[in-house]
Amino acid sequence: MNAIGHDPLADLAAVLAKAAGLAPSAAFDGRIDVAGDDSSLGAFVKQQALMRAYQARYVVLPEDPPAGGVLGPLRRYHGEARLRALGDLRPGLEAELIAPLAPVGEGEIGAYVETMLAEIRGAAPNGFIGFLAEADHRDDHYRNFLVQSSPDLLAEASASALGVIGEYGEPQSALFRILIDEFGYGVPAKKHSVLYRATMRSFGLDDAYNAWWPWFDAAALALHNAIHWLFQNPRNVFRQVGFLLHAETAYQRSTLAHHRYLRQFHPDADARYFSEHAHIDLHHTRMVIDEAVTPLVARFGAEAGGEIIAGAELTKAAFARAGDHLLDVSRAFAAAPSAAFGVEGDPRARLGRPVTPASPLDGAPVRVGALGVLRDGRDFAGFPPDAIGRVWA
Repeated sequence: MNAIGHDPLADLAAVLAKAAGLAPSAAFDGRIDVAGDDSSLGAFVKQQALMRAYQARYVVLPEDPPAGGVLGPLRRYHGEARLRALGDLRPGLEAELIAPLAPVGEGEIGAYVETMLAEIRGAAPNGFIGFLAEADHRDDHYRNFLVQSSPDLLAEASASALGVIGEYGEPQSALFRILIDEFGYGVPAKKHSVLYRATMRSFGLDDAYNAWWPWFDAAALALHNAIHWLFQNPRNVFRQVGFLLHAETAYQRSTLAHHRYLRQFHPDADARYFSEHAHIDLHHTRMVIDEAVTPLVARFGAEAGGEIIAGAELTKAAFARAGDHLLDVSRAFAAAPSAAFGVEGDPRARLGRPVTPASPLDGAPVRVGALGVLRDGRDFAGFPPDAIGRVWA
């Protein structure tokens, strides 16, 4: 994406910083980092930029009105120059970061669904939950899980809402009913993103959308962007159904594991987000299969079925990569000689420059997500290659 002597992502960073203004509220903080001379950060900054391109489609308002009023920052955030800069780079970022990961759907959809259901229901226990059960500093590991899961979950179902606009018959209505459930069927306190915020607060975390953006790991951004690539491109309509097919089924199992873990080890934490999903997603799986997959394939044939399989496989791979990465980072931090668990204060304060394990590292402290700080930054070299930290000046 770079021409000689020109870095379009650095230009974008300047546009986004100007739109954010000084000390922006989290809702209007749309900044990204600049990789500079650190080539190992290039892919991470591209993921940040693509996240901002997708977030530009959302309406997000701060809990408290900004000191100078809300219209100024709102209009800057959604201003023409900002949206144009993001829109110009988005196709190239999608082509580089997401499209190569999208599989070709193979097989017959009926057989695929039966195999998928059996594999998910017979899968090995959740590896991260198993790690937590034996780990020290469970609170800190779980806080990092909540932070790394929050790019999408603090606005849960907003991506899939983009897939139900338009007109495509009865399956559209079935998917809209699932969306209504995700949004708490009109009751704010039951909205899934609100339940997730309650879980974050019970672990002492800032629950504002975008508040934790400097601490999102590369894998968290990659998962967020894969989901949005599916739903923000209408050409992926059948793959969107594939996402729901896999995600609604897999979430039954993973959320039940988290609910049981919280009840055992953090009984005072708010676990309603996980108990609600473990219940409602049983119903959602049948809705997707019976009211979306089956009629769409009957109407449009095997090519639609292949696309549904492709979307499910992309979803499966994206969630697996994010989950494996989170577990690897947790293990690496627990094993680091200079690790100091715990975070305090405003997550956007003392940002420091981002680094990867391949970055030039000295003895300066490096903060890793919501886990804590490596007092000797050289320990970060032993982390997974796409882990992200920040020099803790």
